[in-house]
Amino acid sequence: MRVWELRFQVYKSLPDLPIPHLLVEEIQDNPSYKLFGMNRKGDEGCQLVYTLEGEGRFKAGKTEYALLPGKAFLAQHCDPETSYYYPPEGKGIWRFLWVAFGGRTVPQMVNSIVRAYGYVFDLPRDKGIINELEAYRSYREGIWIFTPLEGAKFVMNVIASIGEFAGTKPAEFSKNKLVKEAQSFIIENIAGEIGTGKIASRLNISREHLSRIFHCQTGISLKNYIVREKLRLACSLLKETKLECKQIAGRVGYVNATSFNRVFKKTLKMSPLEFRNIGHLPESF
Repeated sequence: MRVWELRFQVYKSLPDLPIPHLLVEEIQDNPSYKLFGMNRKGDEGCQLVYTLEGEGRFKAGKTEYALLPGKAFLAQHCDPETSYYYPPEGKGIWRFLWVAFGGRTVPQMVNSIVRAYGYVFDLPRDKGIINELEAYRSYREGIWIFTPLEGAKFVMNVIASIGEFAGTKPAEFSKNKLVKEAQSFIIENIAGEIGTGKIASRLNISREHLSRIFHCQTGISLKNYIVREKLRLACSLLKETKLECKQIAGRVGYVNATSFNRVFKKTLKMSPLEFRNIGHLPESF
């Protein structure tokens, strides 16, 4: 049974932008209440469902989750791996809030989040997106009209709030912290000879483990990252100062101008002097 609902309408919607559809507070207490993604073929919309009171269940593949107060799940309506329902052994009501949204790009965004963080999240009720959604209760049984950009912002706020409180998985958080520490060490010691071994020793882990994690998290090898940061600084000095190449080489940790020039030309396909005169850094560098 729906306690209240608010329909959203986007004036002259743009299909490539996220589009909010509906916000509902609902109560269920019947064991026959079951919704299966496999039965919703063609419905490419997505939803966030949040338990306010009681308990529901969510299933993804063979894993079942208890949707207790404070728990939310994010999924595409037609995801065949998912279903949600009132517990067969339930004794009280399951009261929950859900918001539905769509748009051409939304399923891909939701699937990316699910792959990275899973389907189920812990979200606080007294702040963040749930608090904001409940505030719409005063406009219940009406229609809230958005411009295309306002509607897209509303949906992105829903998605962003999940990230704000869900964060990363503990193992991923540890890896990210390690990468950030390595990057900080490189920047702080950019004028010296920096190698994987020295960084690994500073972080008290093996060279192999550091190299593997760094590449996995950033998509670039640690060795190439060090070279890139040194050359970024060198390019800045070439453009913004009148320092000679020999001086710049020393400032970015090269023992002589010859080795600096060789690495610079190999990487940027031009000499330091050519860059100073006509060059610019590629956006992807």
